[in-house]
Formats: sequence, C-alpha cells, structure tokens
Amino acid sequence: MFTNCIPICATLCSEVAMPAPDAHTLYDTLIFELTKAFALPQTRGARRIIETLFGKTARYASELGLGLDREVAAGGISRGARWLLPSFVKSHAARGEENIPPEGPLVIASNHPAGVDSVVISAHVTRPDYKVIIGDIPFFENLPHVSEHAIYAPEDNDIHGRMRAVREALRHLQAGGALLIFARGGIEADPDFMPNPDGEFDHWSRSLEIFLARVPQTRVLTTIVSGVIARASMRNPLTYLRRARPDRQRIAFLTQLARQIMSGRELFGLTPRVTFGEVIAGAQEHVLGQVTDAARRVLRQHMEWKV
Repeated sequence: MFTNCIPICATLCSEVAMPAPDAHTLYDTLIFELTKAFALPQTRGARRIIETLFGKTARYASELGLGLDREVAAGGISRGARWLLPSFVKSHAARGEENIPPEGPLVIASNHPAGVDSVVISAHVTRPDYKVIIGDIPFFENLPHVSEHAIYAPEDNDIHGRMRAVREALRHLQAGGALLIFARGGIEADPDFMPNPDGEFDHWSRSLEIFLARVPQTRVLTTIVSGVIARASMRNPLTYLRRARPDRQRIAFLTQLARQIMSGRELFGLTPRVTFGEVIAGAQEHVLGQVTDAARRVLRQHMEWKV
C-alpha cells in the first residue's frame, strides 16, 4: 500500500551496508494496513477476508517496494520516484521548479490529496538533503534506503512519538536540510475535481511555526499537487463503507493502487501536476497566516495551468 505518501528523497547510496528488506515482512504489514483502512479488527477472520480480496495485490506491492528501495539506493530519490510513477500515472508534470532553493533550510509545505502525491513532488526535487515527514507506516519502515530519508510521525495520541518526530525534523533543518510536510496532517480534497480544495488550509499545522521559530532562517515553499485520485475510484462501492470524505478518499486511492498493481500497468489515465509556488521567509510574525494566504494564491495559479 502506498498511503498518504511514499517517503523518498534524493540521496546517493549509503556506504554503510543496510539489511535487505524482506518480501514476507512487507506483505504482512500491507495486510495489516489494509485491515486497518477498512476499520476491521486485527483478527484471523478479518485477515482472511483482506487476504482473499487483496493478497495477490499485496504480494505484487511488496515486490514493487523492493524495486523502489533498490532504485533509491542506486541513484537517489528522483530516480526512485520516476521509476515508480509509470506504474500509477500516465504522465506527470511540474512547474516552478526554479523556485526550489538549492541549499539552506527549507520546508516544502504542500496540500495532501493522498495517493502518489509525495512521489510526484519528490520526482521533481533533486536536493540530496531532502526528507519527507510521513505517517508511522510499517511498510515504509521496512524499506531501509527509503526510510533513511523519511521522518516518521505517529498518530496524534502518541504525544511522545510526535515530539520525537518534531525534534528529528528540527535537527534536519538546523543542518540545512530540505523537508516535505503535508501541512494539514490529514487527507485533503484533490483540487482537480473535488469541491473546496482550500477548505483545510486554515487548519494547516502549527508545527510549521515551531520549525520556523526554532530555525528562523528556514524558508517555506508553498506547493500544490493535484490529479492523483481518479473520479472512478471515488465511485467505487467500497468507498461507501465510510462516511467522511477523507476516509472514502483513503479507500479510493487504496483500491485505485491495488487495481493497477494487479494489472501491472496504469489504468486511470492520471496526469498529476505539481506547482512549486511562493517562497516565504520564516523569520517574520504571523508567518502561518502568510503561508496559508500564499497557498491559496498558488492554488489559483495551479488551477489556471493546463497541461
């Protein structure tokens, strides 16, 4: 499963030997996450149901994860992302890449329509010090070269774990690194066809303010990504197992990815786009409001862009 985001970043293969990821472990973690996504108990019976529906897909996904980890090890995150994307999208495009500062502490603050949004963004970020904050997902934790460039943030009720992730992110910024965060901390509407794509911007995380207060030389690059969820996937009957739009969207992209992994090819004609927009200096008052205002401007520019 490629939820929320795939944590990949530009780096050369580490000289330190890492343990090879294990396909069986990856498979087990995928079954666990799929069971969780459908709000089923972690029991043998529920596992059998999920394995009947998604077992073959989970095995294919495990092999895909192994391939991604090899690509990241061999040539960096852009190579890994570009290797992975043709399995899930027809094409992808970016504009505003010249706005990405080549060095210095940077937070890329993006919306989060889920699916392969982080892969699309990461395919166009070539900084070798680029990391991604993602949810605490066991599948990715078992990909060593990918994990080397991820910062895992557990669920909200794990306060100590989340503070540990914040401290790790601060150390990365203090060292001059670049960091991708999905500023809402949850799934947002895909701007390509869902209503109110800026509806969550006013709830973007105040962790941004923590980063900027502690590392005031940090710059923020407001970023918008879209086109990662297919309309047909949102009409999948399985999505009606959940009521809330973010939960339905999570099931939509899981089933969307599963169908494509099963077929071994891209099925939905997706053409995701990413706009790297305004750069905002962090050392100023009321910076979170400035970031969300900039995000709305970048969203308008993004929606005027026709590929």
